[in-house]
Amino acid sequence: MSDNEIDGIWKSPRFRKLLAEGQPGRALALVRKEMGLSQANFGALLHWDRTHAGRVERGEVGTIFDIRELVRAADALGVPRTALLPLLLATPDTGTIDNGACEGVDDVDRRQFGLAATMTAVAGVSIPPSRNAEPIRVGTGHITYIRILTERLWEHDHHRGGGAIFHYAAGQYASVRRLLDSRSYGDRIGAELVSATGWLSNTVAWLARDSNRPGTARRHLTESVLLAEQCGDNALLAAALGDLANLTASSPASFAEPVRLARRSTELVRGIPSARMNALKAAEEATAYAAVGDEQEFSRAMARVWREADRGLDSPDDPAWLEHVTEAELRAHEARGLGMLGHHSRAVQLYRESVGHESCFPRDEASYRAYYAAALAGLGDTTSAITEAHTALTLLEGPVNSPRLLAELRPVRAAATHTHGEDAEHLRHRFDTLARTA
Repeated sequence: MSDNEIDGIWKSPRFRKLLAEGQPGRALALVRKEMGLSQANFGALLHWDRTHAGRVERGEVGTIFDIRELVRAADALGVPRTALLPLLLATPDTGTIDNGACEGVDDVDRRQFGLAATMTAVAGVSIPPSRNAEPIRVGTGHITYIRILTERLWEHDHHRGGGAIFHYAAGQYASVRRLLDSRSYGDRIGAELVSATGWLSNTVAWLARDSNRPGTARRHLTESVLLAEQCGDNALLAAALGDLANLTASSPASFAEPVRLARRSTELVRGIPSARMNALKAAEEATAYAAVGDEQEFSRAMARVWREADRGLDSPDDPAWLEHVTEAELRAHEARGLGMLGHHSRAVQLYRESVGHESCFPRDEASYRAYYAAALAGLGDTTSAITEAHTALTLLEGPVNSPRLLAELRPVRAAATHTHGEDAEHLRHRFDTLARTA
């Protein structure tokens, strides 16, 4: 499995080397630049002025070596605290100390190991501000950071799924929520902060869902709805309601709930020119109608989907969370609805088309292959289902971490229980091994 954090430059040899050489300011500057933050933005995150931030990066300020100040700076940039170990050990190679073990660190003396143990302990606790510290005034730097963080979470999800980074993202959201609750900002910044926090909550909701935590996903989506209402962000409100409709279509609390949510989401985006956005909303509405057995309205909604797709799905103005909306994704939505309506053969055909689509993200390819395998199992084509499930498992064992998609393959695993042969036995072994670590 991947590390439980978003990818970042703090994993690079250059970052670790700078820390080992006693240059934490320059190391943090690498992170700042990767996140697209100016020195002024970076300073705003820590309540420093731009001059002080520059001096920190040039190594002219010794207080950055203070553990409390260093951890505060790392937290503000979203850098895992264990990534600071090279500074304490004076070596870029920390072995397995990052994981709390002692193997592979024979060259680290007892004093250094004590520092490492201290740092590892610090990584798991919250450092309270010093008694005399001024409360941080929220500024544009915080908004910039939250938006960039949200985009990078989506980028990670597209390529590697959400399973490995849910806890990291949830921790970042908790920090942002504390900023929001601090009320240390004016009206204009406050409105932007509410919107940025809502979008981050919406992202964490998806990562929770991909981690097979639907209850947590629903709580975050509910928070996104409330935050969107507070700041009047209709795009955020539409996104959250659409995700709720998609979530409830699997197990609706009431017969009409998915439809109500999806229709409201569609209404909210009618004035937004994005073909991707409108196609996705129509697809969510189609799925909602399928969930309640309304085949006529399902067909009408899908017709709108393909009218929007004909307008063109590529726009440089679309946000990162919409980048996965391709023809393959829309076919997968249609296939899901057809399966709900009992048209399994047509669903299998559409899933097959999605699997064959070029240039989709690894997470999406894993999705389509898992759905396709499960649909084949539903048709009773166990041999083909097992073959496709092996391909999906290769992605889930490799670049993509998605407990949700592993759960999608359970029907194939069940079918393999009653099937003889090496392929079936191998599938059972691969599935069970991955399930134990998911």
